[in-house]
Amino acid sequence: MSRLLVQFSHLFKSFGSLSLFEDISLSINEGDVFALIGENGAGKTTLLQLLAGTAQADSGSFNKASGLSVGFLQQEIVLTNASASVREFIEGSALSDLEKEMTACLEDPTRLIEWAELHEKYEHLGGYRKIPIEQVLCGLKLESSLLDLPMSCLSSGQRIRAALAKALIENPDLLLLDEPTNHLDQEMIQWLEATLRQREGACVILSHDRNFLNAACNRLVEIKSGKLASYGGSYDFYLEEQERILERQMKAYFAQEEERASLKQKIKEVTFSKGKATPSKDQNIMAYDKRGEKHQKSLQHKLDAMKRRLEEIESHLLAHPRPKSIKGLNFVESPLASSVAIEIEHASKAYGDKVLFSNLCKSICKGDRILITGPNGCGKTTLLKAIASNLPLDEGEIRSVPTVKIAFLDQDVELLPIDQTPLQYFETRFQLSEEDLRRELHKAALGGTDLLKRPFSTLSTGQRKRMLLLALVLEKPNVLLLDEPTNHLDFITLEAFEKALLDFQGAIVAVSHDATFIEKISTQEWQLGNG
Repeated sequence: MSRLLVQFSHLFKSFGSLSLFEDISLSINEGDVFALIGENGAGKTTLLQLLAGTAQADSGSFNKASGLSVGFLQQEIVLTNASASVREFIEGSALSDLEKEMTACLEDPTRLIEWAELHEKYEHLGGYRKIPIEQVLCGLKLESSLLDLPMSCLSSGQRIRAALAKALIENPDLLLLDEPTNHLDQEMIQWLEATLRQREGACVILSHDRNFLNAACNRLVEIKSGKLASYGGSYDFYLEEQERILERQMKAYFAQEEERASLKQKIKEVTFSKGKATPSKDQNIMAYDKRGEKHQKSLQHKLDAMKRRLEEIESHLLAHPRPKSIKGLNFVESPLASSVAIEIEHASKAYGDKVLFSNLCKSICKGDRILITGPNGCGKTTLLKAIASNLPLDEGEIRSVPTVKIAFLDQDVELLPIDQTPLQYFETRFQLSEEDLRRELHKAALGGTDLLKRPFSTLSTGQRKRMLLLALVLEKPNVLLLDEPTNHLDFITLEAFEKALLDFQGAIVAVSHDATFIEKISTQEWQLGNG
């Protein structure tokens, strides 16, 4: 029987007047690999923080196995020591400190007893479960030449991969991963899937990548309306189970609606009926009156019973079980006079000695849905930025027809003015009043009206991305440039966005490693590098 690592029950958590979790319970055993899903703002990251011990519940029971080690990959990496090298960041841990102390003890014969104590502690913390650093660096394509550089010199993507490497190398009993596939290419994702399958401990993964969740996870937890629901199996199994649940709920809902309508009709018929008792054949008026009285009492009894049943139903009415969806997210593109929107002629770009692409000749036409593929660092984002005129080429040119209107969705939503509020941003860029902005958010069903007066810097990446989706819609573009568009979106928003893209009549050029998104959206592929 697998070891119980974490068990919590009857947990409550709120932020001010907002109740996030209400009486939630969960058990995590060795070997469990949970997918964690829910709408943006449902509390997924907060649940990871509770498991990591960086946040505390307001009330409830929370128990961990003795000596439990926990690793936590967060979405945003905050450097406590910017001058620390990549090696120090990855290897810097209680285990690394113990290793150094143990080595020092072995060099001094008088410290052998101390070594034995340290060795016992090292074993207890799982020191011999550590994964070799070379194995992880290779899998995540982090060059060994980076190890001696300061962490502050790394790109945001390299920092995320360094933090993921750190979490994997420590090989904790419980591994918590918040969007681990961001900044990973397909090879890295496949390597991560295999690594997680080989682990003996447990893992909880928050990810937008449906294909990754299917490959890596054997259980699923959904956060919905402050409650937790746990399912055995993959994300696809969860979808199938949701279909079965929905079918049962729909049957119950329509059965209740049918009974309710029938009761109302019968109550109406009895109330307004003129029915009388069957007339007496022997002209016995007294007997007839007695039968009439009994008939009226019977009708009243029947009427009272039906009214009681109707009151019972209406006091416990079932809500319509149809799942929530976003129907208002759609693009109204500006007219594109030409079938060819953009032409790329002999385009070349290099950084130092590294050539990203050379002599590239391509056309982007109306209706194209182009996926740019290739390993990390091959120039996919660079090419998108060049097409958007945000980055100059070394050689060649990119020509657009005069009617082209481009909208660019960047990977980490860094194009938004971080010190402005959404209200200030949309007022400046689109001349929208607060009332207009609330109306547009409601129309697109993107929510977030409670965030309008908060600076973008205080919003989560997912919340910022939903605001940027609205900006894309308001631009009325006829060419969409999308850099990892599925990152940081909950599944409801993601599926609505995918539907909007399929209905889009202009051209789409996207960079993505999300296999489900690629299968749904792309109609052609541009391959860069040797990936």
